[in-house]
Amino acid sequence: MNEDDDPLDDEWPFERRVEAADGWLTLRDWQQARAELDKITSEKSRKRPEVLKAYADVWEVLEDWAAVARYMEVLILYEPDEINHWLRLNAALLFSGRLTEAHERLLEILKRHPHHPALLFKLAVTLGALQKHEEAEWVLAELFTLENGKYERTYLHMALNWEELAPLREQLRALQQKIEAETGGAAGAEVNE
Repeated sequence: MNEDDDPLDDEWPFERRVEAADGWLTLRDWQQARAELDKITSEKSRKRPEVLKAYADVWEVLEDWAAVARYMEVLILYEPDEINHWLRLNAALLFSGRLTEAHERLLEILKRHPHHPALLFKLAVTLGALQKHEEAEWVLAELFTLENGKYERTYLHMALNWEELAPLREQLRALQQKIEAETGGAAGAEVNE
């Protein structure tokens, strides 16, 4: 038994509880997932990033965006350069209708990671939600030119399907047609962000 385990945790280390919770979420049973996490009684273990992420997953399934945002804020304190935390925080804030806060928090992380493609895309989406479409278009233009257009096709396809960017669809479709004409419709670089 390691020092983070609590004997009241039913002899299971917190990692096993997190794995069990993940399994329950895969089965879409958030009650059992949360029950597994609630069995972690050690305060030290409950504050671990893995446990916090697992709780955030439960709240996300429940669409409790305020709770997801709270957990992401705590995770950002522990792991400030973990881009996924910032992306999840942004999504939770957008779903909560906290658009200005979502925008401000993205600007905060972009100071440290100014050319991160996923962050730039989420900034464009957030600007679209704020109905700042001209600014969103500029951000997309910056994103599409990163690393000689490496991310253009992937994020262009996403932008065409994102509701917050709907007012830009005409310009985005024109860009898509231009790219297809230049490349003969060949697939571009695949990106896993």
